Amino acid sequence: MLCLDNNLLGDYLDGSSDARRFLQDHETEPWAVSNIVLYEALMGSIHGYIGGDVATIRQAITSSMDVLDVTERTTVAAAELQEELLARGVPAGHPDALIAASAKEHGATFATAEKHFWNPEVREVLDVAEYDPY
Repeated sequence: MLCLDNNLLGDYLDGSSDARRFLQDHETEPWAVSNIVLYEALMGSIHGYIGGDVATIRQAITSSMDVLDVTERTTVAAAELQEELLARGVPAGHPDALIAASAKEHGATFATAEKHFWNPEVREVLDVAEYDPY
């Protein structure tokens, strides 16, 4: 399973050719997003960062990918992941750690444009796919 970070999902929803190509390379895998990423996409719609209204964005996401719940177990896993990353000298932002932990909890590959996740030290504890639209 491929768990999309908000940067990849936002680009995909906006019709980015980079995101489309990346996801075509992973079309045989099921796609998922953390419910945090779903929320970020809906807020992007409300604030005009992503084209489309909330209902359309929600339908586009929920009809094409799983939405992974962030539970108490996920939050504890995120804290543990953050500790591991800090020990390796590569801390992640709090929402990023929750999203990455959600991917890890579900055995998914975390697809992100956040370059600090591409670090070999991070890859020792997290399966990461590099989305590089830059």
